[in-house]
Amino acid sequence: MATISSEQQQAVAGAQSDGNAVQSCAIIVVIDPGHGDRLKAKNPVDPGAVSGTIYESNIALDVGKKLKSKLEAKTDCIKAVYLTREGEITDVLPRLKWRVAIAKEKKANIFISLHLDAAGASASGQSALYHPSYAHSKTLASTVAGRAKIVKSRGAKSRDNLYVINLKYFGPETKASILIELGFITNDADRTACMNQGDAIAQEIADSVADFVIANKSIFSATPAKAATQTPANVPIPRPRPTNR
Repeated sequence: MATISSEQQQAVAGAQSDGNAVQSCAIIVVIDPGHGDRLKAKNPVDPGAVSGTIYESNIALDVGKKLKSKLEAKTDCIKAVYLTREGEITDVLPRLKWRVAIAKEKKANIFISLHLDAAGASASGQSALYHPSYAHSKTLASTVAGRAKIVKSRGAKSRDNLYVINLKYFGPETKASILIELGFITNDADRTACMNQGDAIAQEIADSVADFVIANKSIFSATPAKAATQTPANVPIPRPRPTNR
């Protein structure tokens, strides 16, 4: 049986230092391997960025499957993990919306979209993108960026124009959504790492998700939000300000 830390045990027990009960860390994660779907009838399946015969969609799916297994192994804080696709999607679906629809259906607490960048051959590195309006997404992105070693980290980056990281399109259960650019498919070292060390990259991301969940367990509980609407005991209720001041 795996050994877990005292902090993880506390999270599983659902207790906070102030005595407020919270849910155990039974988190649902949806992983979204980018591209790999058909955008228009009779069109080929979208490969994403391409380097010769190597497709972004295939690398994202390979790492996504590995990440699913790594997260499922973290039974102390992860309840279930789903992929938005497990192969190519040959049906024509509304671009991007179907991916978020799966997260809503599964009541995902965390959504992670996997992609690869493309640029000149000298550009390299992994990035974790988050929407600037959502603090928890930024925290998760920063945690992922902080662990990236296989492909060097370019840090957590704010983007306000990406559909799959805008929480307004998700259900209320989703507290964080990020898009990870695993590396540059146009860079030899990044591409090779993503293809040959996908297992290790997936482990880095899975460890980051677990770190985030354990450190931020209260955001997945309805109790703090409810308590926030109540006036704590022994705290004076402020008097209205006089209208003549």
